[in-house]
Amino acid sequence: MADDKPGPDPGSEGARKIAEAHRGSHEHDKEGGFAANPELAKEAGRKGGEAVKKKYGASFYRQIGKKGGETVKQERGSEFYAEIGRRGGEMRSTRMKERQAAEKKKNEEQGK
Repeated sequence: MADDKPGPDPGSEGARKIAEAHRGSHEHDKEGGFAANPELAKEAGRKGGEAVKKKYGASFYRQIGKKGGETVKQERGSEFYAEIGRRGGEMRSTRMKERQAAEKKKNEEQGK
């Protein structure tokens, strides 16, 4: 039974009690952590990304992106990409028409 871990089962009453007792016990918890300061999370993510880039190189991100794309293609099929491309094109067209209408209205108001 290599899957057995010490402590209560995840989601059990005992696990909830332990989690509640632990909450707020670290200095970052007392300050509110990432939820209270999104800029802190953004900075941590930026630093983490820079560290990974330094360790593995920029090509690492291309490799994991390609791997992820291939996985999505296997799971959802190539039709998925066709659909999201179609939706993106429709949204771009809609936004362009809205901008043109707003610009036309603005020009008409200035001409009066």
